Amino acid sequence: MKFLFSVFTALFLMSALHAQVVVRGDGKFENPTLVFQGVPGDSLLTKYVMSDLINCGWYKVLRGGKSDFIVKGRLYGTTLILDVTNGAGSPLYSIRVTGSDQRRLSQTAVDAILKKEFGVEGICRTKIVFSAETNRNQREIYVCDFDGQNIRRLTANATLSIEPSWHPDGRSIIYNQYLLSSTPLVQFDILHNRSRALSNHRGINSGRISPDGKKLALILTDRNQLDLYVRDFNGGNLRRLTNDRATEASPTWSPDSQSICYVSDLSGRPKLYIIRAAGGAPRRVQGVLGSEAVSPDWSQDNKIAYSAKLGGYVLKVVDLSQTMGYPPPKNRDNSIIADSSAPAVTGESPSWAPDNRHVVVSSRGQIFIVDTRTNQSRRLIGGKSKCSGARWSKILF
Repeated sequence: MKFLFSVFTALFLMSALHAQVVVRGDGKFENPTLVFQGVPGDSLLTKYVMSDLINCGWYKVLRGGKSDFIVKGRLYGTTLILDVTNGAGSPLYSIRVTGSDQRRLSQTAVDAILKKEFGVEGICRTKIVFSAETNRNQREIYVCDFDGQNIRRLTANATLSIEPSWHPDGRSIIYNQYLLSSTPLVQFDILHNRSRALSNHRGINSGRISPDGKKLALILTDRNQLDLYVRDFNGGNLRRLTNDRATEASPTWSPDSQSICYVSDLSGRPKLYIIRAAGGAPRRVQGVLGSEAVSPDWSQDNKIAYSAKLGGYVLKVVDLSQTMGYPPPKNRDNSIIADSSAPAVTGESPSWAPDNRHVVVSSRGQIFIVDTRTNQSRRLIGGKSKCSGARWSKILF
């Protein structure tokens, strides 16, 4: 696939890029085993907790027999207590949450277990936003729970609405909308169901919001060039960061909102570069595999997931603490990089979960969750509508 962009196709090719995803079943590491003994007297809550324990991806949930952990629930009115013991039945700790919504109650409780046991942010209360084909040359933006449930349509534009991403407050998303005369970058307020144009320059408008919500990294067209810019989120102080004949694309922010990783074909083929948001010389990311590297996403513990061309396109992860001198992951034991020798299937545009372990990708019109620790995947959404550009929310809902 050549890294050539026209004004119309620059973003769409990134959205439609078919990469490949590591899905090895014999990963280097095994999850701890867990037996869930249910919530006596409440079959629906038992079902929810069991599903969340399985789908969170941090345990191998067994139906019975020997295990590393045993979890049993107790329900008192609107309060759920999950008692956690070791495999011999010796008490370890209890999780207590209160709420009237049983699905939310389960998600909150399982997230609390992940925080207590592994020191990571849970993912059960997160959302995933994506673009789905609704008609010929038409795509709309949708959102779903972390397990693919509660799919909800957000837009009704009857045009190409692609490349959604999250505002860090979790209350809105931004996406690219293709109109006859322009390609504005749009912010959609989920709570109030309203939209506004964030950037509407002539030509391409593509961007990502910084984690602190203060800045916007933009790919803009200027005299048939696609370059990287940064500006205040609400407008003003537009600064050009690159100015060359290379094509820039797919900006993603560092966790501290100080740097941007992006794709550029400055060397002749698309590679990954990092530049300070305040300006300066870009640095090429070392340790990146493949003749091409595209679609980067920067985790909270300084890893970058990207698609590498190695025959086909494959999902890879580079640890910036080892290759670029960034601070190492705080929870080192739970930051395992995917096996670079693993076989692969088609996929695109990885996006990190808040646990810094799982990524969401799209593959042949379907959406998958990939575990970068065990190299296994599960299908999240599949059907007749072709889905792409999935992005994981970075905060808990």
